[in-house]
Amino acid sequence: MQSVRQGLFAAMRRAPLGLLVIALALLVVSCGSASSGAPVEAEMPPPPKPRNAAAIAQSIAGGKVSVLVYATRTRGHPIMARLAALDLWGPVLGGTGLDPERDLERAFVTAPRADAAGEAVIVLEHNVPPERLASGLDALLSRSQPPGSREEGLGVPAVRVTIKGHTRVVATVEPNFLVVLPAARAREARRFVGTGGFPDPTGDEAAIAVAVDPARTLKGPREAPRVPPTLRSLEATVTLAKDGGALVALDGPSESPEQAARDAELLNDEVERTTSFRIAIVTVRVVDPIGFFAEGDRVKAKRRVTPGELDKLFGLLSAVLPR
Repeated sequence: MQSVRQGLFAAMRRAPLGLLVIALALLVVSCGSASSGAPVEAEMPPPPKPRNAAAIAQSIAGGKVSVLVYATRTRGHPIMARLAALDLWGPVLGGTGLDPERDLERAFVTAPRADAAGEAVIVLEHNVPPERLASGLDALLSRSQPPGSREEGLGVPAVRVTIKGHTRVVATVEPNFLVVLPAARAREARRFVGTGGFPDPTGDEAAIAVAVDPARTLKGPREAPRVPPTLRSLEATVTLAKDGGALVALDGPSESPEQAARDAELLNDEVERTTSFRIAIVTVRVVDPIGFFAEGDRVKAKRRVTPGELDKLFGLLSAVLPR
């Protein structure tokens, strides 16, 4: 071996660059063979789990209205109590001993329309130890009217319960993920096996709500603002402030810059209509105007909301979010 190395070193001193590279490669191979007799394979880490829980839930529910909450960012903030009051996942956790503020990491709700609560799919990422989770699911079974049951043959542990007149299947699809599905879609639970959950936030946002075709999917009672049909989608991002308020940003594509200007004007009129009322000759506003504006072919708004206004806005949201 010593003579082989000496020969290679001698050749390298007078070889062109291409031969020099080949010689170095041969030298590495020969040294490795001498020490171990076989090439050494480095142990590769397992690939990361796909962050696809939202896409799976939307495909099951036909979800057009979706809300993602980064629960770790709401802890200790007054908005957590307001979120709980919306009852997005309260029927599942209530009475189980599981605390949304303490135990949830992220929560996702999606439905075909805001008024299609019976078709909603919920995904809860939590930090609950297995023993306490099992106790919570037992408590959920005991609350069911009529009595609940454990589901077999779904490929994942699951219980079927009826809470407040709605029958749901709650499945433990991963150690730290619960999925809540309509009973008719129970067999879809196994699709979540192997999920890595949700993408990390790109900024300081605590919650993101998205509606596709909002004129149809967000259509609510007359008290709710009407959305122009030319607005293809609408996204709301909520960033929390230390004083208990929040920064709310809205953004959605329209059909053209000219149409975006008309859509913004219509939205401003609708917000004025639904957040104010007249007493004699005086107009009283529940909240100050948000102020939609056009930017190219997009309709946008951004506004700092005080804690008092948040209370009033959450009252409006309760009419248009899937529950």
